[in-house]
Amino acid sequence: MCHSLMSRSAADTTPGLPAAYALLLLDVLKRWQIPEETLLAPYGLDRQQLTSPTTRISLEIMNGLYEQALALTNEPGLPFYMGMQMKLSSHGFIGFAAMTADTVAQALELVERFISLRIMGFAIRVVREGDTAHLYLETALTQQPLRDTAVAALMVGLGQMAQVITGETLFGEADIDIPENPRYEEFRYILPAQIRFGQSCNRISFDASYLDLPLVMADAASMQLAVEQCERELVAIGLHNRFVRQVRELIYREDEGFRGVEAVASDLHMSERTLKRQLALEGTTFSDILEDLRRQKAILLLDDPRQNQERIAEQLGYSDVANFNRAFKRWTGTTPGLYRRNPSGIPSGIPSGS
Repeated sequence: MCHSLMSRSAADTTPGLPAAYALLLLDVLKRWQIPEETLLAPYGLDRQQLTSPTTRISLEIMNGLYEQALALTNEPGLPFYMGMQMKLSSHGFIGFAAMTADTVAQALELVERFISLRIMGFAIRVVREGDTAHLYLETALTQQPLRDTAVAALMVGLGQMAQVITGETLFGEADIDIPENPRYEEFRYILPAQIRFGQSCNRISFDASYLDLPLVMADAASMQLAVEQCERELVAIGLHNRFVRQVRELIYREDEGFRGVEAVASDLHMSERTLKRQLALEGTTFSDILEDLRRQKAILLLDDPRQNQERIAEQLGYSDVANFNRAFKRWTGTTPGLYRRNPSGIPSGIPSGS
């Protein structure tokens, strides 16, 4: 699995998911003509409760609802149905901000910044590598089948929503860290990306030119109103982590490569001690962030057959290949050479921290 800044405990303290996602499940189940009360009654819920914008459903109940939906439909393809039926409006103010942005890049920046408002325990990150862009999805959720379902539905939903807000037919490739869905072959021709299952992380790769596409509902004034509301909500729930994102952006530069704590602290006009103390308050460390970025960069470079291991080690800031090999094995449980021969062979259950 992808190394993440999120700890496993992050999901355990999540105050649930917005009820809009339970409504999405109910709407998908209409095609099987399953009465809503059959799903909701065991949990003392009804549709009226779910329509309140402030209602959140605990992860345990959401997991139970989905398990029950699987049993009632006997349909392993439910994540695909949910992803294809997902709408930006389901995501509240963050969805409204994203669909009124100027470009795809700006919309993704907003989602990256505010996703924790809607789905705590999830994070996305966009990395541009030459002519290709990669959107990474990370999660600290552990409940099954909710975790794998949410990953698959979000991966499909992100691609689906991108096509809606641009009015363009977009194509990409998706790596996903869950086992292959038995219904995938029947869905693959209508999904916005071809999916490779059993991979080391969750990411969508697409032509970087898509980032510059204008959105059909772009409206600067409306976007600003939505962003201001998201900002207020972030402050209210104590998840304002701009500082961590700023540090991440300063650690790696295309022209310099990976930079040390001294250089980053200097850019931020603070001492190294102050930088480290501020990161500790955000629940992370400089070395954790550096390791995370190096690991992501390593996998991207190993996926490029033109890059040899000596050059990769150099770009990651390691003095020799042996040090790079040791670091990669610590991150993934396998060696760079074995990963190249079998990218889907990274063992599951790898610790999420360094």
